[in-house]
Amino acid sequence: MNSQTPQTTPLSDRAHAAAAYLRLAPEQSPYGPFRGADHARTRLRLAAALGIGLDRIETQPDGIRRRIFPGEPIIATVKCPASGETYTFLARNPLYDDEPFEFLGSCPECGGEVPLADIRHLADLGTYLARAPLNTRDTDRPDSLPETFQEDAGHSTDCRHGGIR
Repeated sequence: MNSQTPQTTPLSDRAHAAAAYLRLAPEQSPYGPFRGADHARTRLRLAAALGIGLDRIETQPDGIRRRIFPGEPIIATVKCPASGETYTFLARNPLYDDEPFEFLGSCPECGGEVPLADIRHLADLGTYLARAPLNTRDTDRPDSLPETFQEDAGHSTDCRHGGIR
């Protein structure tokens, strides 16, 4: 007896498709095969964490937090299939599959796009979205924001959280 409905894709088929994607996508990437592999892994991990299709995620190199060594940070923009809203995530260290994504949003003090929450799975995003909007009092509570918030390069140069540039 087959318990599948017509809309359900077997897990084995999805797993094979994911493996094929990781094999083929880096060679087709505009960022080259090595950076392309980082982008492909980032898209695949984020799609799995949020339960959405790869076609809803676009990635690009992060020009603000660039480094000169492997694992350059990646910005991933997700378009919600139901509402059309967009959400922005940072893969600060895309070489490591156990690192959380950072949900990016506006700093309440400078307006810069900075990490506001660590996201490992859909429930983390739900917990963040259920909170009241971030305000300046929250920026002084270290337990309310990711460790990377304080010194992130996304803050404006005159923001007290911007750190040394």
